[in-house]
Amino acid sequence: MLIQFSVENFLSIKEKIILSMLASKDMEHPEHLILGTNKNYLKSAVIYGANASGKSNVLNAFWFMVNYVLTSHNQQLHKSIERSPFKFDKETPSLPSSFEVIFTADGIRYAYGFSATDKAIVEEYLYYYPNGRQALIFERNETKHFRFTVDIDEQTQLKERTSANKLYLSVASNWSYSKVIPVLEWFASCQIITKNSIADAYGLDVEQLKDDDYRRVMASMLRVADFGIQSLQLRDSEPIAAALHENAFTNIEAVHTVQDIDGNSASYTLNMSEESDGTNSYFKLISIVKKALDQGTLLAADEMDAHLHPLLTKHLVSLFNSEEFNPKGAQLIFTSHNTNLLDLDVLRRDQIWFTEKDAQTAATDLFSLYDFSVRKDAKVEKGYLIGRYGAIPFIKGGI
Repeated sequence: MLIQFSVENFLSIKEKIILSMLASKDMEHPEHLILGTNKNYLKSAVIYGANASGKSNVLNAFWFMVNYVLTSHNQQLHKSIERSPFKFDKETPSLPSSFEVIFTADGIRYAYGFSATDKAIVEEYLYYYPNGRQALIFERNETKHFRFTVDIDEQTQLKERTSANKLYLSVASNWSYSKVIPVLEWFASCQIITKNSIADAYGLDVEQLKDDDYRRVMASMLRVADFGIQSLQLRDSEPIAAALHENAFTNIEAVHTVQDIDGNSASYTLNMSEESDGTNSYFKLISIVKKALDQGTLLAADEMDAHLHPLLTKHLVSLFNSEEFNPKGAQLIFTSHNTNLLDLDVLRRDQIWFTEKDAQTAATDLFSLYDFSVRKDAKVEKGYLIGRYGAIPFIKGGI
């Protein structure tokens, strides 16, 4: 479960911003919360903002962090770190980009972060709270200076395998150091859909699509969305696995049942590649949604509602906020332009976030609707569109 993500000096983000999934004192929609011992956490959050305001960059920053944790142990010696610092400032390109997550894994809270320049990891740390009190697993400063308080001999050997451009967490987990494995597994469980990720293949797993029960569940989710699809089937052509890997839609057929003018029913099939863009977008998306709900993991999606009817987007969000369909506490963070969700009957105030770009510095700021004095009966959508909360484009006259 994600508690908090923060980033500084990355893309349009200059100063540190924090996206928090910690629930506020808002008493509305208690079913939208993951209940903790002393604190509660949000099941979902949506980020709004004008085009180029930086809302996608919040998720791009999270993707960069996750991806570097999972891959930096393979980084070649002396290869540069392909980060993207804030560039509308003379100093920031030479300053580190910083990332931090606070999360729980197996019931234990962790805090992990790192700072990187183009050439090196200059700071890195991992703390955990096994008994409710902070304990150090490792600290790293000035690239080469490490501090350990547990498993000192083992970790000392691991640090020697960690070059300047690699994350110690990535190297230590690659060598199966037990205390960092839960952290690595949490990062690996995060599903992220951005322009930087492989969006065309997300959610479509070859082996799952070959499973009859899995296809039945997928077809059920499609029926709820009223696409007219009754079931899914694989074509008989071979080799299925190779074709699916190349284009998952090629060998998937959607079965439609229709009636003729005499009221007689008949079934017809369409290849999924022949279905609409909206149907295909939803088909890809519900697979990854199902995985998150089944496993109780985090899904972060940029423009999740692209090609989707607003009611379908609202339905997907409701699955995450539901006690019935989300018993394992999966979380959803997504960006959107669909203002239909700006309704306090749909979301809590602390679930709604905005990005705004400063007119002078061009830097992104991130803030929550909860920061405003908003009444429970407020028309949030109307207030947003007239600029009450900022985060909308200022459209000048002319063409």
